[in-house]
Amino acid sequence: MKGQFIAFMIGLLCVSWACSEENNHLPIIEPEDHGVFTDSEGREFPWVRYGNLEWMTTNLNIELPKEDEWTNTGCEISREEDRNPIDQELEIKQNYETFGCLYTYEAATSAIPEGWRIPTDEDWQSLEKSMGMSNRELNLTGWRGTNVGTLLQQEEGTMINLRTGGMGEYDGYGYFTPYFIYVYGFYWTATPEKEGSNLNYCRQISYKSDKIARTTVDRSKMLYVRCVRDVNNETNK
Repeated sequence: MKGQFIAFMIGLLCVSWACSEENNHLPIIEPEDHGVFTDSEGREFPWVRYGNLEWMTTNLNIELPKEDEWTNTGCEISREEDRNPIDQELEIKQNYETFGCLYTYEAATSAIPEGWRIPTDEDWQSLEKSMGMSNRELNLTGWRGTNVGTLLQQEEGTMINLRTGGMGEYDGYGYFTPYFIYVYGFYWTATPEKEGSNLNYCRQISYKSDKIARTTVDRSKMLYVRCVRDVNNETNK
């Protein structure tokens, strides 16, 4: 039994060492500039600059008004199902602060603050290249870019701070259903798969992968949004 315990502890130390080694080999990448944008209603959104773009470092969290309790706005806050009302209300509050809001593509276009926009597929590729992704991988679909997913989840360092808040959709009865919370994070791009398509490119991160996926999703699904704006030193505040 003692020998088994010692072997177990050695295994734990090896895992910890491997994780430490992996983190130590990550490149140090920091933004060229950073600041805080304040909208017309006094809401503050921190941003960082990479190349010719400024990226918000939090997921968009502007809720859209409902006409009545039965009308879906295309904007929801992720939560786990089958919880008592008190626990779910607390979870919704916490997830709003951590993950922001999930949006259908149409709803996202209505929630963007003035002067900002949903990033295109090319905008994401520019950011990924800043994280060290090779030109060969940029246009691939699926998981690509060793360490890029990890770097984009850094709260410090790159300061991009992508979150694994899952995704969601409305079912056939109009009820909101969340998926993959704490496991994956899905982010919109403004780029359709092809002209006339109802699919847009998106980005997917995972808590257990150091890569980032480039894939497509129907615009009716609900994903997170990272707003971007083009650099303009005279007007950006």
